[in-house]
Amino acid sequence: MDKKEAQKIEWLDEYKTLTLDALEADELDAFMEILLKRDALIGKIIKQEINLEPDELSYLMGLEGRILERLEEERREIIHDMADVGEKKRAIKRYTPKFPFPPMPAFFDKKG
Repeated sequence: MDKKEAQKIEWLDEYKTLTLDALEADELDAFMEILLKRDALIGKIIKQEINLEPDELSYLMGLEGRILERLEEERREIIHDMADVGEKKRAIKRYTPKFPFPPMPAFFDKKG
């Protein structure tokens, strides 16, 4: 096995490791950071035109499907959070005080 083949195998192993790490990440920030590292690595893999066995290819496709499911889940969660923020913002704009208290002065006089 020559150096190029060894490098290709190393890149594939690192790609698999990063993919599994991303799927196991609990935090969104960690998940996205790992995906960005993986994206840089996949650029190298594509340039080398690495040929894969059908079993390995189906395994990687399955992992990729799980990554896409996780991304879709995170997208839905972000959209839901944005909708909640929008509703709260509209509620704040429509709010009028119901108590007979006068409004608080914005500035205080220090001469008192």
